[in-house]
Amino acid sequence: MDPTLGAMATTSVATKKRRAWTTTVFVKQLMAVSGLFFVLFLLFHSYGNLKMFLGKEVYNDYAHWLKEEAFVPIFPHGGFIWVFRFAMVLMLVIHVWAAAVTWKRSRRARSSRYVVKKSAADAYAARTMRVSGVLLLFLIVFHILHFTTGTVRTGFAADSTPYDRMVASFQQPLMVIVYLVFVGFVCLHVSHGFWSAFQSLGWVRAGTRKFMVVLSGCVGGLIFVMFMLPPLAIAFGLIS
Repeated sequence: MDPTLGAMATTSVATKKRRAWTTTVFVKQLMAVSGLFFVLFLLFHSYGNLKMFLGKEVYNDYAHWLKEEAFVPIFPHGGFIWVFRFAMVLMLVIHVWAAAVTWKRSRRARSSRYVVKKSAADAYAARTMRVSGVLLLFLIVFHILHFTTGTVRTGFAADSTPYDRMVASFQQPLMVIVYLVFVGFVCLHVSHGFWSAFQSLGWVRAGTRKFMVVLSGCVGGLIFVMFMLPPLAIAFGLIS
C-alpha cells in the first residue's frame, strides 16, 4: 500500500472524528443531556421543599442531611453536596455553551436561502427558550445569593435555619411574586425543553411527538405546583 495514501486515510478518519464532536447534532445532544439533568434536579428539589408541610424539625433535618450526611460513608461528611455542586456547575456550563453554539449556527443558517423554514409554533418556542434561558441565569444567581449563601437577606438573620429563612422570606408578598415569576420561567423552559431533549436524542417519532409535548407540559406544571405550594402556604398563613 502506498504510504502516502495510508497517511491520507488516517488523516481523513481523524478529521471526521474531530468533526463528529462539533456537529450540530452532537451539540444538541449535549444540551439535551444537561437539560434532563436539571429537570431531574428540579423534580427532587421541589419535592424536598414540600417537607415544609411536615414541620420545622423535619425540614431542617432534611436540609442538614443534604449538606452533611448525604451518602455517608461513600462520601465524607459534607462531601456529597460539593460533588453535586461541581456537577451542577459543569452541566450549566455545558448547557449554556451548547445553547450559544446552537443559536449562533441557527442565525447563520437563517442567512442562507436554502434553510428550511420552521413552523410559527417552533419559532416562537425557540425564541421563548432563549429569552427564558437568559433570565433564568440572573434569577439562579439571585436564588443562590438568597437561600444558599444568605448574602441577600429578606427578613432572616445570618444564622437562621433553612425553615426560618423560607418562612421569613415568603411572608413578604414581593418575594412570593419574585419566585412566582422565577418558577414560571423555569417551568416554561422545562415545558419546551423536556420534549425537545428527547427529540434531540432521537427518542421522539412523528407518532409520539404530540404525547411528548403533553408530557413535557405536565412535567413543567408539576414542578411549578410543587415549588409554589410552600411559598403560597406561607403567604396565606398555613405555614408559620
